[in-house]
Amino acid sequence: MKNNFVFNLLQVIFTLVGVGMLVAGYFAAPGSLTDDGFALNKFFYAMGGFFIVWPIILFGTIKYFYRRAAQKVADLKANGIKGKARVLQMRRTNLTVNRIPQVILDLDIKTSLGEQFPASYKKCIDPIYYSLIRPDLDLTVYVDPNNHKSLYVDFEEAWARMGSSRGNTGFPQA
Repeated sequence: MKNNFVFNLLQVIFTLVGVGMLVAGYFAAPGSLTDDGFALNKFFYAMGGFFIVWPIILFGTIKYFYRRAAQKVADLKANGIKGKARVLQMRRTNLTVNRIPQVILDLDIKTSLGEQFPASYKKCIDPIYYSLIRPDLDLTVYVDPNNHKSLYVDFEEAWARMGSSRGNTGFPQA
């Protein structure tokens, strides 16, 4: 996960707030009430439990799906059929994630086993890299042997290859 430090920091902050509320519930004066008429100590216990349990569920679910996606990519790289893909067409989906537009790449895939088939691949790609996705560029692709619609296009490898041929780190030169 890219923002692992921030992700863990948020977990620590929520846990500390939850523990603080549990301690406040323990030290609340007996018989004290909230503005709504509920017992103050029970309110603090409930809020403290919420601030501890809910982030565990939320962040645990997020970690699970990130790990599952990373495991799928690693599995495709390890067990998938390696091939080359040519970009036939690139079109936007009108969806943006953190102001980065999602595109659909229509690909012509040729695997190392000699299979050739068309496929579509969705990915969020920053517009500064659009000039690097050209029809004359072969992209490395890993295809699931059981399902040809499940694939992974290795853009990083292609961009690193282009960068080493230009003598830079893969970013377009001005």
